[in-house]
Amino acid sequence: MSKLLTEFPISSLGDEDIPAMFLEVKRAGWSYTPNGARVLTALIPEVTYTYFDVLQEEASINGRGIVDCDMPTAEPERTALLLRRCLSYAFGALCEASKYFGDQEVMAYISLSLGGVNDDTMTANVTFCTKNPNVAPYIRDLEQVQNEAIVELSLEDRNFWH
Repeated sequence: MSKLLTEFPISSLGDEDIPAMFLEVKRAGWSYTPNGARVLTALIPEVTYTYFDVLQEEASINGRGIVDCDMPTAEPERTALLLRRCLSYAFGALCEASKYFGDQEVMAYISLSLGGVNDDTMTANVTFCTKNPNVAPYIRDLEQVQNEAIVELSLEDRNFWH
């Protein structure tokens, strides 16, 4: 991911970069589940599921593919737009999490990888999880991931793009 972020420098992120449906999710804010998971309120499913642990619950509820059907398929424009969209949504939601929870324990995970019918279209996913010393990390050996570009971000990382 560091290569992509260097290749596509992005600055002055804002709500105008977030797709409408994700902007609504961000604005709806955060909640705790009965298990103590920190989740985006608008993404809480109507049906109650059983999760192995809080991390699985957070990743399952908070993780979403980023809307990209309105984007060009041609590179490098697509990747630059996806990065901008992901970063704006991630930092917007992290800011809301910090306000609601009173800390900066929620982390954002952005991944970009090739997908689509022929695995030739850049796609993106964003999820949010808290770090818990008693639970394995959301992504083990983040630096060793090979098949996608991935980054873990905290709210403090936002300063780099403002």
